[in-house]
Amino acid sequence: MQQTPVKQPLSQQDAPLAQPPLEETLTFAPEKKGKAGKIIKRIILWGLLAAVLAGIGYTVYVLFFKEDPPPEMMTAFAGINTIETKVRGSGSVTAQEEQNVVGMAKGEVLEVFVAVGDQVEVGQPLFTVNDEEILRSLNDYETSLNQAYKNLNMVEEEMAGQSLRAEFSGKTFDVKAEKGQIVSKGEVLGVLADDSVMKLTAYYSVAFIEDIAVGQTAEVSIPKSMALLPGTVSRVEHISKITDEGAVLFEVEIELLNPGTLTKGMAATAVIHTPAGIVTPAEASTLEYFREENIKAKTAGEIQEVQMRDYYTFSEGDLLLTMVNEDLDARYASELKALEAARKNYDTVADEYKYYAPTAELAGQVIAVNVSEGDELTGGGNVVVSIADLSRMMMKVEVDEMYISQLVPGMPVSVMASYDGGGMYEGVLDSVSMQATVGTGMSTFPATVQILNAQGLMSGMWLDYEITTNRVENVLTVPTNAVKYVEGGTVCFVRTLAEWHEEATLDEATAAEVPVGFYAVWVTTGASDASQIEITSGLQEGDEVATTAVQENPYMYY
Repeated sequence: MQQTPVKQPLSQQDAPLAQPPLEETLTFAPEKKGKAGKIIKRIILWGLLAAVLAGIGYTVYVLFFKEDPPPEMMTAFAGINTIETKVRGSGSVTAQEEQNVVGMAKGEVLEVFVAVGDQVEVGQPLFTVNDEEILRSLNDYETSLNQAYKNLNMVEEEMAGQSLRAEFSGKTFDVKAEKGQIVSKGEVLGVLADDSVMKLTAYYSVAFIEDIAVGQTAEVSIPKSMALLPGTVSRVEHISKITDEGAVLFEVEIELLNPGTLTKGMAATAVIHTPAGIVTPAEASTLEYFREENIKAKTAGEIQEVQMRDYYTFSEGDLLLTMVNEDLDARYASELKALEAARKNYDTVADEYKYYAPTAELAGQVIAVNVSEGDELTGGGNVVVSIADLSRMMMKVEVDEMYISQLVPGMPVSVMASYDGGGMYEGVLDSVSMQATVGTGMSTFPATVQILNAQGLMSGMWLDYEITTNRVENVLTVPTNAVKYVEGGTVCFVRTLAEWHEEATLDEATAAEVPVGFYAVWVTTGASDASQIEITSGLQEGDEVATTAVQENPYMYY
């Protein structure tokens, strides 16, 4: 028979452990330890406190009480060197001579004769454009220009003709000019004749045409004065004059000096001495003046003075009469204005025409061709062909105002390329402008450098340049920062004092700057560059001088 178990009360040992209060659990109440644990804890706390206090004290000592160690000095030795003062910079390169042909023509491009890289000579054709239309315009403007010149010349002749002068030496006849007379242009005012020589036009039988020649002598008979005068054949005309009797004659002109008794219209005959014998004329003739012309008014106007009278003798250029035309000044101004307009029109078209068949104006290399056969040019200003003389290049630079006084045209210049293997070129300072370009906080002066051996350079390249403005060789130098400027002069700090040194006496503040183990000595300086300075007295080669102090970081901050 199964028995039901009876629930017995738990014993003291079997009872479950009591849970700690909630407050103790949340505050992590320390487990209670013995007396030894407390002592160890107090020792650790006092040790940490002592370490903190020691660190603070050391920091205060370092910051406020510890003396800095003397700085470590860098030194250099005085030596014999060369000092050069240089101006450096950069600039762009362009050809000294360039020709840029713009597409000012209007029409179809017929041919292009060059390509990029070609070498051309002066006068070599570059390309051609259809010029039919512009040629018509050019011919029209040329005609107008020529007419304008003629019109102006006519007015100028009229203005000069107000003082009418003898065109050759001779006598005046049939004078028809009086003071106050109003005349028209071209009106005959008299006759001017050269009667110092007379001429006779005679006719001879064609049978003697081969016997009579220029230069043969003749005897001229003047029946009215019963005179027989010598003459000379001056002209032979192989014409055929038929007489009423059917004879064939040719013309001969004979000249003879006028003894003063011969006049125009006198009858005369002349026999000619020929190799075939004496030849007589077929008919009588009459004498004429050697030269005879009507005196005509060169312009319209009023006669003011008359110097000529019948039978007066004048030399070439002598004044015959004066007159005035009040309209000539206005006409001259008008024709001059018309000429200027015509010339401007012609020059404009002629200037445009050169773009239809341009040629090379310099010997060089074609560096750009922006046109092809068949292209239609519209008269724009774009460059279609460029030529440059690359054998002569120019570098444009800007020089800082602090260096400009050191530069003089003609100075040698070293030109360097920072690319292409660092090519070197020789140059000459060509020009320096005296007009500055003002910038922000500084001014620069434009200058040009002519590059002498420019093979391989192209327009637009950017190069460096260097100009030596001063050079001193075999001088005693020290680094620039080894020289100190003090009251009374300049000093260097030397490590070892020698008999050639003159020790400097410095004021207390300045003396405190002398590094430990060094002596301040007087020196005299000379030329200098960016890194070194010449010592002309006070030091000798091999002297060790202080340059820059190297102070270690006292706070160990890096």
